Amino acid sequence: MENLNEKDKINAQDLEGLIKKRNENTINFILVDVREEYEYRNERIVGVDYLIPMSNIYQKIEEIEGYKDNVVILQCKSGGRSLQAQRYLNSLGFKKTINMEGGIMAYNGKKERG
Repeated sequence: MENLNEKDKINAQDLEGLIKKRNENTINFILVDVREEYEYRNERIVGVDYLIPMSNIYQKIEEIEGYKDNVVILQCKSGGRSLQAQRYLNSLGFKKTINMEGGIMAYNGKKERG
């Protein structure tokens, strides 16, 4: 995979590889799920760092304020809400945001429930 700083979107397969690399400490980013809490509890990608629902993003954004200079990957069900979140974070001065196109529906990697 090319340098993350050159990307503004990735696909589900890319994310699988990135999570593996992060687990090996060869790359660093935070993964933010912007779906609603009930969706997150039902099923989520193993490796999500923060749940910040789009419906609550204005109140919860402070949870990731300290990551404005880091790579932030955003994920939702199919890619639409995460694209909205990406635009919002960019407007707040986040330097590197990446949308995962296809969302959790396209993700074949490790998931968990509960």
